[in-house]
Amino acid sequence: MRPNSPKGMGKMAKKKSKAHLLKKGRPALYDTKVRPHLKKIEQMRLQMSEEQIAKVLGVAYSTFRNYKNNYKELEDALERGTAELVCDLKSTMIMKAKGFEYEERKIIKNKNGQVIREEIYKKQALPDLGSLNLLLKNYDPEHWANDPQALAVQRELLELKKKQTEDNDW
Repeated sequence: MRPNSPKGMGKMAKKKSKAHLLKKGRPALYDTKVRPHLKKIEQMRLQMSEEQIAKVLGVAYSTFRNYKNNYKELEDALERGTAELVCDLKSTMIMKAKGFEYEERKIIKNKNGQVIREEIYKKQALPDLGSLNLLLKNYDPEHWANDPQALAVQRELLELKKKQTEDNDW
């Protein structure tokens, strides 16, 4: 081992040499490939996974995960995008659970491919029972459960635990 090599230096020397490397040389990839695109990342999160976002930005997924852990602004941008996605998905599921009306368009063409007319049909999507069931279980769990008896037993256990805690019988 050479005396001036990083392995031969103590811990303090290693930290100084790393800090020295960060100050000079090319800028960190985060500053050039990620930070300028934080708003875009927030929007991409509506349609893409973190792995796909990393690929679009030209950064390895493992590096992207490290950036997410080390840079609060990136983590916040991803969380805002995820929150917006969840909000959109909730409203879509509610709409599907309640049923909705939509328009279907049909373009009629002749043999030459010229448009003769456009027909517009109003259609009704019926309420989806699966979406309805899931929403009720999540928004009104006291009244909707797969197993009402198990729910009643869980409530009783919770009451007993509260009583034990109050009486300090643990």
